[in-house]
Amino acid sequence: MATQQDEGGVPFSIAYDMQHFRLLELPAELLELLESPKPPPLSIKSQQASGASRTADTKPAYAVLCSPNASFQLRQVQTSNSLFITSPVLEAHSNDMPVPATCAIASCTATLELHPSADSPVALLHDVLPIYDIVDGEVDAAGNGKSKGIIFSHIPLSDGQCEYGWRELMAFEFAASSWRPSANTLSQVWKSINSAALAEGVKLDQQFLTHDILKEATEEGYPGELVVAILQRLASDDKDRSGPWSCLDRTKTAQFVGKTLLEAKDGKDYLTAQYLDDWRDLLPEPWREMVAVNLITGSYTLPSSTTIKFKGGLATAAKEDTAIPKAGSSSRKWHERFGRARKG
Repeated sequence: MATQQDEGGVPFSIAYDMQHFRLLELPAELLELLESPKPPPLSIKSQQASGASRTADTKPAYAVLCSPNASFQLRQVQTSNSLFITSPVLEAHSNDMPVPATCAIASCTATLELHPSADSPVALLHDVLPIYDIVDGEVDAAGNGKSKGIIFSHIPLSDGQCEYGWRELMAFEFAASSWRPSANTLSQVWKSINSAALAEGVKLDQQFLTHDILKEATEEGYPGELVVAILQRLASDDKDRSGPWSCLDRTKTAQFVGKTLLEAKDGKDYLTAQYLDDWRDLLPEPWREMVAVNLITGSYTLPSSTTIKFKGGLATAAKEDTAIPKAGSSSRKWHERFGRARKG
């Protein structure tokens, strides 16, 4: 241990075996959170590489520091300054009395900076969740065998951001897997929701018991978890989504129905007049006057003066290659056959 002392100064020494430290610079918002009376727990998540082998297109792995509702990418920055971590010690030489001293126990040549993550939770979840698709009354899907919690643990964003992406995709847990529904499936389930509301005399833009709609839709074989996910996604922003009641936002719902109906065409042209008529038919009577193509601006193209087509984007992912073997029966209770297939 080398020692340097000046008359009247504070003795300073450098440890022979230096420890390994990294200094972390905290942004003001995170520092304020940590200094609050009840600071929340923080976590570090790692972004896995995008491919099994390193290629030119493989995204590098990285780590993020997450609070409950925000995430910060960790970046190491080299410094040319001499930066030491010190610790108070008592030093004695020969038979002298021990005196207070300062000892450098680590030298930091780099610091860690936190930068708000720009990743989209919708895009990240979209890439990892298998598609739940219903084709001719049969489920064309293969599950991942992962719960929502496991999925979130591998997304390099806070749980709050993951929840937002999960809700936007109308993702759901079913048959021991996590899923995102296809536009085709969403269109079918919405038809069931709208029909159930009409049959029960439910006004969807006023508070109604979720169970009243859920019961009718599940009797047609649709997963109740998916029905609830759709109702929560379309709920009015000022309403509680976690309780037994639901209340849909008219504009949000009309946009969803229009976009989903168009996307379910799977890239094919749609006669504009027919599309608008079909869109109106899928909405409660008082809402139908809202139907107009400018309600879904940015989500369509006009291949001709008489046709309309969905403008491809995040939600238009390719179907999964693997599928659950189809049963011979044409019963509408396809979800029961699906459950048995997954257990096999």
